[in-house]
Order: sequence, then C-alpha cells, then structure tokens
Amino acid sequence: MNNFLATLFFLFGLLCIAHYPAKRIMIWAIDNLEDKRLMLPLSLLLFILAIISIYLSTNISDWNYRAGPLILFILGIALILRALAILIFPLQLKKALQYILQNIPVFTTTLAGVFLILLSAFTVSRDYIGPFKDLSDCSNSQVLTVYCLASNPEDLALTPDNQSLIVSEFGGIRPYEEPQEGSFSIFDLTTSSIKKIPVIMDLNVWGDPQCQRDSNTFGPHGIDLIKRDDGSYQLAVVNHYPTETIELFELRKDDQWSLIWRGCVNVPTKYYFNDITLDSDGSFYVTHMYPREITIIAWLNAALFKYATGLVLFWSHNKFEELEFTKAGQPNGIVKSGNTLYVANNLSDSITGYDLVEQKEIAYFPINSPDNLILHDDSIWVTSLEHEAVDVLSCPSEQCSLPFNVYSLSSQDLQLQKVYSFSEEAMGLPTVALPVDDKIWMGSFRLDRLVNFDK
Repeated sequence: MNNFLATLFFLFGLLCIAHYPAKRIMIWAIDNLEDKRLMLPLSLLLFILAIISIYLSTNISDWNYRAGPLILFILGIALILRALAILIFPLQLKKALQYILQNIPVFTTTLAGVFLILLSAFTVSRDYIGPFKDLSDCSNSQVLTVYCLASNPEDLALTPDNQSLIVSEFGGIRPYEEPQEGSFSIFDLTTSSIKKIPVIMDLNVWGDPQCQRDSNTFGPHGIDLIKRDDGSYQLAVVNHYPTETIELFELRKDDQWSLIWRGCVNVPTKYYFNDITLDSDGSFYVTHMYPREITIIAWLNAALFKYATGLVLFWSHNKFEELEFTKAGQPNGIVKSGNTLYVANNLSDSITGYDLVEQKEIAYFPINSPDNLILHDDSIWVTSLEHEAVDVLSCPSEQCSLPFNVYSLSSQDLQLQKVYSFSEEAMGLPTVALPVDDKIWMGSFRLDRLVNFDK
C-alpha cells in the first residue's frame, strides 16, 4: 500500500509542478461547477472512492499507527469533503478557483506539487508511527516470555540433544556500525541459564589452508550446524571480527558443550557475507549482502528502489563460485532442502526458492524485510519486520518494540502455513525464529534478550 500511495502522490506532484495539467483542470472546474448533471455523478464517484479508501485503510491491523493506512483514511475523508463542497458550495468553490487562476496559479500548483512529492517520500520511507513499549524492566508480556541474558542474539541453532540453543552474539556490520567483537553462548533450555561456550583452538583441517588466525576473538553473524559425513557436528559461522572470515568449528560435548576450531576461510574483499548453510561434506552456501564499503545513503537507496545488491556463493575445494541466478536485494538468511536453495532477500522483500540443478527460481513468497531462515521438519521459519528502515530512528532506545511477524512456510513450495503478528510487545527487530517442541524461540541483532512464545 505504501509504495502504491507514494507512486500516486509522486505522479500527481509532478503534474502539479508542471502547472499546465493543473491549470487545465481548474479551467474545466470553473466552466462546469454549476452543471449539476455533471457534478452529481462526479460527487458520487468521489464518495465511492472515499468509502473504498476508508474501508481499505481501516481493514488493516493497527491502521491508525501506520503511515500508509492513516494517509489513505485522511484521503478518504478529504474526498468526502470535496464531494460535499461540489454539491453544497459550488459558487464559493468556483470563486476560489477563479481567484487562484487569476492571481497565484503557478505558486499554488507548485506548492501543491512539492507537498505531494514530500508526502510521497514520507509514505515510502515510513510505516509505523505508533507508540512504543518500555522494555527497560525486562518483564514478560501476555504472549512473550523474556530472558534478558544475551547480547544481540542475532542467530540461533539447536544442539543435537535438543536441550540447548547455540547463540551467535552479534558484534555489528557496516554500514550501520563498525564491526566489533561478539561471542558464542549456549542457553540451557531446561534451566533457562546462559554461559559462554569454551572455544578451543586446534589445527585447520576443514577450512582453506591459506586462512590462519592467532586469536580466539570473533564477531559472529549467521550460523549453521550440521552432522558431517564422518559423524561429527560442524558449526559454520559468518565472522566479521577482527577480519572477514568463515569460521569452522566442531561442536562437541564432554562434561559440557564446547567448540573446537577446525579452520577458516578468508572472505575476498569484494564480498560481505551474512548467513551460511552447510552440506554434510563441509562445503557451504553463503549470502553476499552488498559491497563491503557501502554507505548508509547507498543502502537506503537500495532499500527504496529494491535493486540487486548481492547474490549467493558456493564454496568447495577452497574456491568460491558465484551463483548468478540468485542476484537480489541484500540476500540474507539461507537454507538448503534437497536440491532447492531458499534465500531471504531482505531489501527485495521476498523469500525465493532456487533449483540448484536447473539454476532457476522455482518458488517465491513476498515478505517485508525477511532475515534468517530456519528449516525445521517440513517448514521454513522466518521473521518479518513490519515497518520501514527509517522507523528505527524513532525508537526511544536500543531496545525497541517495533511491530513484527513470524511466518511458517512450506519447505516444498513456500506456501504460507501460519503467521504470528506482534505489536507493542516485549521485543522488536527480530532476526530469527527457531521452533523447539511447543515453543518458538526468537533472537535479535539489537536486543539484550532471548524470547519465546507458544506455537
């Protein structure tokens, strides 16, 4: 709705600035305002359009907190007033138009055009304009259970015993901020406690021999866990600190879960990775978001015009291969099911399924700002930010309760199975939704908590 209204306002704004079309409309109105045979049908048409506008706007959840529906509602009221003015005050309206046409036509139409173009920019860049919930006290809501124990839990993975969550505590990415050190934690589902996972450095046996590291500091982002062909469990991590790498660990449990470093892969400077999905032989697919040195202005431009900024790469035998057929706006979350690769394209507002044999798109689901993808049984779980990027600037603090959805989609064809909607809740800006038994666990790139809700 927002994009449609923004386009409409922009076109009308250009027509007003052009002046001539607006002048012709004013002349036509002056000549015909007293013709009731013409004005009655016109007023009826405006009234019908008004009813449609009001219906469409108020039929959306929390419409009065949404820029598009609220503007559409106001437009409906304005159309009703316009229809009534044509019917009740035709002479006064005619005199006003005559005055404008004779004295200030260019100023009036130019001002109207500038207003409409500014309204277009506002409509396309803003969505949620409602209140925010205070998250400082870390309390549960009626729907969400909150555990304020983690720092930016951007991605999650379930341990093989189904008893704990591996937590990627995000350290940031460009262009929003400079990457910083993050960490790996493990959240015990039975005790609701969290602690750092011990990281043990060992030999590089799974990565590229050219990649070496001399410290155990990391800035994790997307993660994936798989059982390898040899029976061991491999955790792959998109890492941004201190350098751009893919880090490869063996997940092992003796007295406790630990990560044994098994190697890394250097990321070429032309790429900036987000998420990863592993094959059992150690090869992987990874999403390249956008150029590493992208500016916030360039990112906002890509968010506005939805053009392709990145693609998926396949790594095997120490080489990256670009999958040209996956180009999209900020590829983000990624999972593989059989020969099908599913990618959440954050700036393209979609999830796309690609046949890796035919190398073409075979499934599509429109969704606003999808992030990480979780494949569980026969479903793909994904979060959706139900607001625009600029709305984040209105957040009263780092902990922000902007509205969001959680979707369950079929892993066969991306058909919708279920959607959960949240507004003014005990979290916001979610990046991952992971089902465990009868709960859905969520994390965020910009929160101090893990959160769950009942399926």
